[in-house]
Amino acid sequence: MEVTTQIPTTLEERLKYGTELRIAASWEDFLEILPAAEYRVEYYGGEIISVMGQASDNHELIVAAIIKLISNLLDKDDTYYIYGSNLPLYAEGITKNYYNADCTVVRGKAEKKEVLPGVNATTNPVLLVEVLSPSTEQEDLSTKLHHYREMPSVQQLLFIHSTSMRVTSYTREPEQDGWLLRDFTAESESCPVLGEGGFLLRDLYRKVTF
Repeated sequence: MEVTTQIPTTLEERLKYGTELRIAASWEDFLEILPAAEYRVEYYGGEIISVMGQASDNHELIVAAIIKLISNLLDKDDTYYIYGSNLPLYAEGITKNYYNADCTVVRGKAEKKEVLPGVNATTNPVLLVEVLSPSTEQEDLSTKLHHYREMPSVQQLLFIHSTSMRVTSYTREPEQDGWLLRDFTAESESCPVLGEGGFLLRDLYRKVTF
C-alpha cells in the first residue's frame, strides 16, 4: 500500500503506486479526480482509494456464480434489479462515500444522487455482495462493512471468501436494532437471500479450486 499526497490521473501514473493506493482527501478533491481518472476510484473514510491488479480466477468465477444464483432467486419478482461491479453507490453519514460493490441488488426504482453533472450513483441498495481477496479482505470486513451497514436501505450484506469455502452474511434485524451475523462453511448449507430462498454453497463454489 502506498500513501501519497499526489493524485495521479493517468493509468501510467497510477501503476507506479502498486496494487493499492489511498490518499487522504476531501470530497471536493475526489469529485475533481473522478472524471479525470483513467482508472476506478472509490471514496470512503476521508480517503480516495484505488485497488488494482489482476483478479484471481477464483474471484471472477465466484462473482459470476453469485450473480447467476441471485438472479435465479430474484428474477421471478420484477421489482428486483441485479447489477454488477460497475454500478457506483453513494452513501452519506458523517462523511460522504462513493463505492463499487461486486454485486448490488435494488428493489423498486433505483434512487440516484448526482455527484457531478451526468455522474449518478445509486443510494438505495437492499443487498450488497463483496467477494473477498487477500488484498481487499481486511478493508472490506472493516471500513466497507461499517459504511455499508450505515446505509438505511441495506437489508443484507454477503462477504464471500475466495480462498476457502465461507460465506459471511449480515442481515438487518429492525426489531432488534441490529444485525444477525451467520457464517456458512459447508457445501450442503444454504445461504438465505433477502427472505426469497437461498443458494447452496456447493453451487456457488462448484468450479472453484482451492
